[in-house]
Amino acid sequence: MGKFVAGSGGIFFENEEDPILNYIISLVDDTRRANGMRAVYLPTAGRDDRDKEPIVRDYFMRHGFVRVDYLCLTDPALTEEDIREIILSASVIYGGGGDTKFLLDTWRKTHADVYLKQAYENGVVIAGQSAGAHSWFRYAYDNTYDDGQYCMLRGLDILPYCMCPHYEDWTGFPKDVWMQEYDGIGVDNDIAIAFVDGTYEVIDSHRNPKHSAWYMPIGEKFAVHDLQKEPMVLHMPDGKGPYIYPKIKK
Repeated sequence: MGKFVAGSGGIFFENEEDPILNYIISLVDDTRRANGMRAVYLPTAGRDDRDKEPIVRDYFMRHGFVRVDYLCLTDPALTEEDIREIILSASVIYGGGGDTKFLLDTWRKTHADVYLKQAYENGVVIAGQSAGAHSWFRYAYDNTYDDGQYCMLRGLDILPYCMCPHYEDWTGFPKDVWMQEYDGIGVDNDIAIAFVDGTYEVIDSHRNPKHSAWYMPIGEKFAVHDLQKEPMVLHMPDGKGPYIYPKIKK
């Protein structure tokens, strides 16, 4: 099992400190810290817009990173070996928000998806928000299409659930996920859910007291569980692998 933190909106590199970002950085293991931490930011969902590069670089450097790669996969000068080397040398990989379909198409076209999965299996901390978060699940619930219709996009399948960011706004998700018979996870803005070595934990920025992470298991149709108030074991919908347990607070 690896280390993966899925956020919604409301994670700010612009702030002096951000509780969710600081939690992500805290997951880097001692070996990578000793060798010099490296961050990779993937702006793919934003079509590789570079506007955030200075603030992303500054945040990581202020928190002890020795190298920050703002990896624009649409850059024609990048070779597949370049992509592989940058991704596999990372301590933290973070995906930004934007266009989920463009992100997934680009990751697959460049074979970045292969190396991202390998990095996760090697113990690199994987994280992201919105498109950069739900793309790692089996299905990403998204409003990609121009007609405003929501859809389920096939993701990287690191976790076997359908994930919905901006859950407080995308109110059709419970009905849609039940119709498809997927286990669903919804995450409100200002919230993240961390999956670390067989456990999960809801990370709360405390910017909105009503926000949380939510679970809709197949076996309990029409049930929505607040994972902060009601920590519970998450099922593996396909029956493979161990269940994911709530982290026991010390």
